[in-house]
Amino acid sequence: MSFLVRRTGRAWAGWRDLDAVHARPDENPIQPPWRRTNTGRNVWLENNILSIADGLSTPMQLGGVSYEQQPFTSNWGCEMDLNIDGAILIQQQFFAACISPTWTSVAFTDLANRPMVAIHRNVGQVGNTLKVMVYHDLNTIETLAETGELSGLMNRTWCRFTVLVDRDRLVRAYINGVFLIQQWLPSGYASGPGKRAMNFLNQCTAWSMQRNFVLFDQVSDFQSVAPWSEVYADNFNRVNGPPGNGWTQLGTDAAIVNNTWSTTGTTAGSRGLIRDTGVTNGVQRIEGTIGGDLPPSSQADSSLILRTNATGSEGLAANIFSGHLYLAHFTGGLEAPTFSDFENTDEIAVPDGATLAFAVTGQAAWIELNGAIVLMADVNHTVTTTNSWAGLRVERASSSNSASWNDVRILTRS
Repeated sequence: MSFLVRRTGRAWAGWRDLDAVHARPDENPIQPPWRRTNTGRNVWLENNILSIADGLSTPMQLGGVSYEQQPFTSNWGCEMDLNIDGAILIQQQFFAACISPTWTSVAFTDLANRPMVAIHRNVGQVGNTLKVMVYHDLNTIETLAETGELSGLMNRTWCRFTVLVDRDRLVRAYINGVFLIQQWLPSGYASGPGKRAMNFLNQCTAWSMQRNFVLFDQVSDFQSVAPWSEVYADNFNRVNGPPGNGWTQLGTDAAIVNNTWSTTGTTAGSRGLIRDTGVTNGVQRIEGTIGGDLPPSSQADSSLILRTNATGSEGLAANIFSGHLYLAHFTGGLEAPTFSDFENTDEIAVPDGATLAFAVTGQAAWIELNGAIVLMADVNHTVTTTNSWAGLRVERASSSNSASWNDVRILTRS
């Protein structure tokens, strides 16, 4: 079933099945490399299409199928043609692609308490949503991320369903090539060695059909290791007062204080500090040491800013706030920004003096804390790559001051 196996310093693999090249006689029940999971739910192969019986055939129990193989690396994916139906509106139903050990693993038990990407319909809902969720039991489904209402996914038509995983944490899902949802998995749900298999659950009120299945290692969009070159650096080690040195400050009540750039005074508000990097290809990186004069705050956030314009009216931000890091799109300007978060971390310690980095290449963005990637997201074309300005943000909120910035470096790469 494999189409590529390469074992060098880094192992790569890929498998195809349920296509014309790998056609085989009908099987009922399904045979390896597939195996039904969780219950005695019927799973069969007919005309080279894998089908899972409807959820009503094993009431009160999950039912599905697991694929034998799994990728070797932390960047991997799966795609297939999918055809499902859910005509009965009085029952919650879903079809899910679940990330877990394969059925061949001694660690495999069932698919509860595992992260999954699901096409989901609530009771009485006409359309569907796409969810990243965890099924704990019949009465408890934990939703990690969810789209708005979609149409045409449970109406017995074929679609191309794709799931991509980067660094075993960032899960992205596509329907017919359209990016619809992402989730930076909490650490307890991350995939990893022995936990990169794709398993499928059909809890719809009609049987499901799958064909043209591909499982593969991939080259990640998030290429973080590269020879970055410095565009500009500033350690703010000069007299207290306006920052100067080619910076544009947006908003008052911020200045150099004790060799850091800090919010000042007692007036609530946001303040930005930006400059033109000259980088218009969208490949930008900014690094800063947080704190010095003012340490990180649980009440007010500080930010690293990329891909903004000369007025600071829109861009991308890495926000540090109350023990979490956020990747966000901001609008409304750095003096009064509105943030729309792509992703955020679990609770994480950001100590005074920590080094933070925020980078974006193409549509891939990530945050590093003391040299380790702790958050990633696809920014999905929200901001033009030609915006060439970058910088910092501080604020005063809830009668508290955000952390100051002790130094900053702006970088790019060709």
